[in-house]
Amino acid sequence: MAYSALGARGILRRGDGARVELSVTEPLLREFLTLLESAQEELNQRWNGQGTPGRHVEHA
Repeated sequence: MAYSALGARGILRRGDGARVELSVTEPLLREFLTLLESAQEELNQRWNGQGTPGRHVEHA
């Protein structure tokens, strides 16, 4: 958590040595994590629903 300050900006280096500014990647990472959290919540609901007798959970 100490490294997650919103004002922090830095540089990452890709495998080929190219620089990637965190201010560019941060919004994409936040969006990805939000989508991943939504998917996890949906899967949790489906998983928990499977144990309920008489309840059918449709699979996509």
